[in-house]
Amino acid sequence: MMNENQLDQTIENLAKEAKIPGMAVIASHQGDVIYEKYVGYRHVEKQLPVTANTIFGLASLTKSVVAVAIMMLQDQGKIAVEDRVIKWLPELKQWNQFHKQHITIHNLLTHSAGFSGMGAFHLARRESIEKDPDGAYLFGSFAGSDYVYTVRELMDAMIKEDAPFIGKPGELFNYSNESYALLQEIVERASGEAFATFTREYIFKPLNMTRATYTLEHLDADEDVTNLYAFTKEEPKRVFHSPSWWASGEIYGAGALKASAKDVQKYIELFRQNGTVNGINLVSSEAIEQMKTKHITTPNAIGYGYGLIVGTYLGKPVVSHGGGVKGISSYMLATDEMTVTVLTNIAEVAAENIALSVLEAYQPDETMTDDPVSPRVISLSTDERKEYVGHYETNERQSVDVEVIGDGLRLYLQSNQAMDVKPIGNDQFMLPDGKKVTFLRYKNRTIRGIFRGMRFIQKKGATNNEYKNK
Repeated sequence: MMNENQLDQTIENLAKEAKIPGMAVIASHQGDVIYEKYVGYRHVEKQLPVTANTIFGLASLTKSVVAVAIMMLQDQGKIAVEDRVIKWLPELKQWNQFHKQHITIHNLLTHSAGFSGMGAFHLARRESIEKDPDGAYLFGSFAGSDYVYTVRELMDAMIKEDAPFIGKPGELFNYSNESYALLQEIVERASGEAFATFTREYIFKPLNMTRATYTLEHLDADEDVTNLYAFTKEEPKRVFHSPSWWASGEIYGAGALKASAKDVQKYIELFRQNGTVNGINLVSSEAIEQMKTKHITTPNAIGYGYGLIVGTYLGKPVVSHGGGVKGISSYMLATDEMTVTVLTNIAEVAAENIALSVLEAYQPDETMTDDPVSPRVISLSTDERKEYVGHYETNERQSVDVEVIGDGLRLYLQSNQAMDVKPIGNDQFMLPDGKKVTFLRYKNRTIRGIFRGMRFIQKKGATNNEYKNK
């Protein structure tokens, strides 16, 4: 077990290596705070420190809140995860591809509806990105004249985009902001209340999460709110102040929540304590168990429940989730005994690694094992590696270019960030940080796409001969 001074040094080193301007880290054991570390500044130029109450963006940590709301409504008998989405959102009958699939609430919760990477949700962020002086530099420009502000408008955009499905419901995990936006609308229709009102009254207030908000208006009147920072695209990357927040209209469920690290620690007690916190039962233990159950596994062997990543670390069950968008890298995790929150004010940093370092520091020495053996690099011929060469992209603006280099491949992410990967197994390659990318094939053995992170990215020019949307 690491002592606190050693852990402080570890966290400071990780923050320095990652060039994090400001960060809050809190860990609790059995609900009692055992470690706090505040690194850097919420506003670097003014030298304003980070505190336990500093509001950060949470990004996709929000998705677990949506899942909790769905499970609360299932507890009340108002909905069931087996319900077809069409039952609650009949407007989607106009989308012929969607209507032909028996997509359920379960499929939305597990990112397994069969959606490809769509551009519809980006239209909800469009106005704020275009108003951001750094928006075009960080994100790029938009075509057309469409804007989205509500989930109903998002459904219209999804129907208009008519992106091809990548599989039948339940077949393939593909991270989807649109799925959780649709779940927000289902919460509103089943409860009869606005999503923000429902979650505030039945989740945030009972947990005494006094700093939680979805809207930017609430931030204007608050002094203890982080400013945002970003990395330059050019190498070597440097950090620059980029204070404009990106919003998504009235679509909150995909990633609009903002809160303090102190608030997030209160929230994740829900999962550690199986739905009962401060003597108040907010959601049934059976519902929490459903959330914490691995319902689907990604091609890179990551388990997913309902709004939660489900796995093990150091032999113990862990549920977690991260989030990232401009000015935000966040991570939360819970075991049966511990909870950890890491919030930062810059995107593209590994908040997960910091959270796991804290969890590891509080494990008894006798539970620690040697570092896992890295997968063995295998040999592939140049011709075998050439099969993977090509351009991969989605409407969501995820892109990868692949070329052969040395004894492996080189990936160019979003056209500029280069990463070399080594073959370690059947269509699987290892990134420099130990994570994996997996190429997927059609039944005729041609490459159909690459699975990186939590997303499937289609190979340009690949045709699907076995799954057609007729």
